[in-house]
Amino acid sequence: MNRLDRHVEKILTQMQSDEEERNEIKEELLSHLVEMKEEAMSEGSSEKQAEKKAIERFGGAGMIGNGLQETMYPYQRGLLYLIGIASLVLGILLHFQLLLSGEPSPIWLLIQFVLGGAVTFVAMNISLLGRFYWSMNTLVFLNMGWNGINYFLVIQFSPTPAYLYMVYLGVLLIASLVFIFRNSYFQSVQPENDKKERHLKTWSHLLNLLFGLAITIASLFFTWAMLAFSEFSWRLFIPLGFIVAWLVFYKFQMKLIRTKPITAIFTGILFIVLIASAPFTILQIVM
Repeated sequence: MNRLDRHVEKILTQMQSDEEERNEIKEELLSHLVEMKEEAMSEGSSEKQAEKKAIERFGGAGMIGNGLQETMYPYQRGLLYLIGIASLVLGILLHFQLLLSGEPSPIWLLIQFVLGGAVTFVAMNISLLGRFYWSMNTLVFLNMGWNGINYFLVIQFSPTPAYLYMVYLGVLLIASLVFIFRNSYFQSVQPENDKKERHLKTWSHLLNLLFGLAITIASLFFTWAMLAFSEFSWRLFIPLGFIVAWLVFYKFQMKLIRTKPITAIFTGILFIVLIASAPFTILQIVM
């Protein structure tokens, strides 16, 4: 790998594009650098000097990479930083709040820091997981779900801190949903799509995410209710399993929305109907 290839690879580390898009960008960037190199060589520079001049004229890897990332996926990296750092700060604040009440929970704090730290790490190294859209959505969704569980924690505080924490959680959850929606949209909508098709894909993603949000809220509520009114048992994994099922289902939906957005809306409705009826069927079997 020569100096030009290494420079392009450094640029790509600042981007979340998938493999196909990365190869196209790499080819285009290399062609510009090669032209600059040949121009420098025509001016009398040696090959090594020409490569150095081409890179200097082209611009630093960090600047170019960040510029391309913001052009192609505006604000996505910033949203990741916001979600990750806000989750870490929330963990610190709630830990001190629990210390004051005499009920600190190291395991809870560890989970909060692992999820918030993972989101922040992905923002810092966006090419590692960013090229796998569903994986990045899953990480943010799991972090969002865990912060949703925190709602049941903060409602036990006195009114003023409880209200402030609920506002904080609300902003964090909205930022997570916005990130997931935009990330899915960027993955499925192509530049050649006409206006009508873009609108259909937008609505299909939006409705499917609302289905997932409804499943998550209902599942977390039932999990909390089961913990509050009964002892821990394997039945707790039933509502949590529905969240996992939706995450797997949404990976399929992301591909379907890309080609058949209307069909994806109906399959999303069918899935949420099945999820709604599943608890009653399962309980009848196990009781």
